[in-house]
Amino acid sequence: MKLLLYSFILISFLRADMTIFDNYRQNYNWEKEADKILCSDEYINYLLKNKDVKFGYYDHPVNVIVCFKNKKNLFVYNYNDKLQLSTKFTNILTGKNSGDKWIEGDGKTPIGVYTLKYKLDDNKLSDFYGPLAYPTNYPNLYDKYLGKGGHGIWIHGFPKDNPNRKFDTKGCIALPNDELLQLSKKIDYKDTILIIDTKNLPTTNKAKIAVILKNLFKWRYYWKYNKLDKYLSFYDKNNFKKNNKLNFKEFANMKKLIFSHQNHKILKFTNLQITPYPSKNKNIYRVSFYEFFKSNKTTFQGQKIVYLQLIDNKIKIFLEN
Repeated sequence: MKLLLYSFILISFLRADMTIFDNYRQNYNWEKEADKILCSDEYINYLLKNKDVKFGYYDHPVNVIVCFKNKKNLFVYNYNDKLQLSTKFTNILTGKNSGDKWIEGDGKTPIGVYTLKYKLDDNKLSDFYGPLAYPTNYPNLYDKYLGKGGHGIWIHGFPKDNPNRKFDTKGCIALPNDELLQLSKKIDYKDTILIIDTKNLPTTNKAKIAVILKNLFKWRYYWKYNKLDKYLSFYDKNNFKKNNKLNFKEFANMKKLIFSHQNHKILKFTNLQITPYPSKNKNIYRVSFYEFFKSNKTTFQGQKIVYLQLIDNKIKIFLEN
């Protein structure tokens, strides 16, 4: 709270906008004025000032694993405002067949952005998978939206009885066992993003991230202060799905009912992650944050994930959990 107040005062002085303080004196709605500041160019520039956003925006330290399927390379970056290459592996194995994964048993490694669900040690594994393994969250929400099938995509090792044997996986990423052990020392699976593509990863820049951040904070503002039409304007009306079930019309009707109560809301976004998604120049991003929401009727806290497309300096959310 102190940091928010400090940022609010600092940015307000930088803007030389004394009407904010006059508004506070007369209306005493400091919270709403602070929420407006979050949508300002000055605040967005402050957030991005020292950030390296090549592989996205992250407001806390994370590991970013980058896998190039065609080149059989895997790079591990430490991210704490700056991207720092931690290590690279050049002898990885991937699915026996090329192309993106679509169905169970196609022998392909998926293309996309994933998280690591947990770590399996060797006492819980068949010897085939080596000393440890990290199951991924394939198929993710977007994979299901696209209609992709299959499951069980892991990062794992080589068979213990023949650790030098080259083999094709069924879609997993496999590393030599000594390299897999090195990887395990470099990452915390709970704070790791895995990006898989063929040979050219999607990257982004500060201009695009600035647009996304500004739009996200506006979306939050209209959500928090019950501005239904403006809130819904951030959604893709033709392609939107809520949990791959509700379409836009159903979702809008649900929100109309909720917003009609005009409840005061507490709405916090923390642990914000914005990752460019491999999507053949469609400017798609995976956005994740920890949401704390409270009104006089509802309390929720947990991870929120949305997928959006950046179009003409505007975000269009087409999928959320």
